[in-house]
Amino acid sequence: MLVTFADDGPGIPEQDLPRIFERFYKGKGGGSGLGLAITKAIVEKSAGSISVENCPAGGAVFTVNLPLAL
Repeated sequence: MLVTFADDGPGIPEQDLPRIFERFYKGKGGGSGLGLAITKAIVEKSAGSISVENCPAGGAVFTVNLPLAL
């Protein structure tokens, strides 16, 4: 199952993209630096994957890929 989440904000600074899923990594927006790390851990424990990229028109797109249970 493939799920995408997109927004129309400014996107994620390019220098932050490689580290966005690290525990305690905080960009300029603040926060605790745990939310995306926890999300990634849950997705990976479910044998899935998560990724993020910026859209050329602005905003960010997160893609979550999870296996279907049969």
